[in-house]
Amino acid sequence: MRKNGPVIVIGTGPAGAAATVFLSRAGIDTLVLETGFDTEKLGFIGRVRGLTLLRKRPPLKERTDLTMVGDPSAQLYEALSPGGLSNQWSCAVPRFSEDDFADAARAGEEQTWPIGYADLAPWYDRVEPLLRIAGSYADAPQLPAGRARRRRTLAPDWEPVVHEAARRGRSAVVMPYAYGAETTFTASGTVFNAFTRLVKPAVRSGAVAIRFGMEALRLEWSESERRVVAVICHDRRTGNDERVPCRAVIVAGGAVNSAQILLQSKSGDFPDGLGNEHGVLGRYLHDHPLGKIVIDLDRPVSAEPASYVTRPLLDRSAPLYAAAYMQWSGTEILAKGVLAGHPGRTARIGFTVFGTMVPSRTDFVALDAARPWVKGRSALLFSLRYPPEAKETLERAKVEILEILERAGWNPRLHVWRVEVPGNSVHYGGTCRMHASPKYGVVDRFCRVHGVKNVVVADSSVFTTGPEKNPVLTAMSLAARAADRLGEELRDGDL
Repeated sequence: MRKNGPVIVIGTGPAGAAATVFLSRAGIDTLVLETGFDTEKLGFIGRVRGLTLLRKRPPLKERTDLTMVGDPSAQLYEALSPGGLSNQWSCAVPRFSEDDFADAARAGEEQTWPIGYADLAPWYDRVEPLLRIAGSYADAPQLPAGRARRRRTLAPDWEPVVHEAARRGRSAVVMPYAYGAETTFTASGTVFNAFTRLVKPAVRSGAVAIRFGMEALRLEWSESERRVVAVICHDRRTGNDERVPCRAVIVAGGAVNSAQILLQSKSGDFPDGLGNEHGVLGRYLHDHPLGKIVIDLDRPVSAEPASYVTRPLLDRSAPLYAAAYMQWSGTEILAKGVLAGHPGRTARIGFTVFGTMVPSRTDFVALDAARPWVKGRSALLFSLRYPPEAKETLERAKVEILEILERAGWNPRLHVWRVEVPGNSVHYGGTCRMHASPKYGVVDRFCRVHGVKNVVVADSSVFTTGPEKNPVLTAMSLAARAADRLGEELRDGDL
């Protein structure tokens, strides 16, 4: 299938890994470019039936070549290593729901996705078997059931919480987790490192080639051919720049790096960056506003499996402002229960409260023209601020979870409440957002850059909005859908 080079996938995070798998299944000649090295130590995790017993992972690193022009306390993390940020991932894999797409549409044209749940559901079905999910078999209004390998349900003592949450338009269910019931000992910092689980087996099979230490800098646009013909990379082993010819490109560097690569891809046709004719590229950056709450109870309750209390129904929240609760779990909590004399139970529960924000053009990443480029890469201007409505939503969520537990008869007492700074959730999205119109988005409904027929962006940067759910499964499903479509067009000669 080689013609003018392979299809290049930039990055081995979850979305890049999913694109790689589906390209290889389509028989497409695929070359993966990974910034990190194959010699890197990614950590270790040992799990027995889904319970983590041992874990070591590399520290999360903040990017430093930034000028903060929004909230000065904002954070930007990245992991330039095989698997990317999946090495830090909790492995939660909730699907987006019909409500999530409808919520965006009711916020107006600017926030409307060009696809709906029905478009994505078949791709959830195809991606989820790669993740060996443990979760519920039953749909909830705000959380469709995925293709779980192992069934889990909340313990019976959570029934009063289930009832009270439902009375308030929420659902209390089991959070689905990748490899959530598996026994495995893995040389990575999480049970699902995308490189370890997906890319490495594809390379070993001979279906995919990979080059390590290759930092993608920009895409080379041919004005005569009207397509991208090469990726310009910095080889971190030799210190030299290299031109790698390609037939097509899938950019999967994450919301910040994918936008940066396209912004740096300037030409006569695209003087402000590839696909940036309307000044949208890098705009609409968002992350989950994040709260953390710890609550003491007057009785021990079941600690496993972990609960997920969903956002309320749409008629009980403002457009694009809602929050959900993800219960903490793990060995430490169970060990404390044993020491307290109630194994498998806990009298202190904690939740991560995921909120939402309306994406805005005023939150962005952009090239910093005032600072010199280093090794072909620009420093960045970075603006991320939580709107007042987002913080208010988190505060209401704090009150409501205490009320739910009080009505459930658990006599809750607030122990800790903290709202984190912008970026702490590390669920960055939106900089190459998907939209039917290039006025509001960088890519179309198949993640193809508007006006650039052979470039796909495949990561959470394409999210039009950011529902209050972990983004990884949806990013992988969008990437699989886009890669499959690209492969079909390459086979048919449409590109």
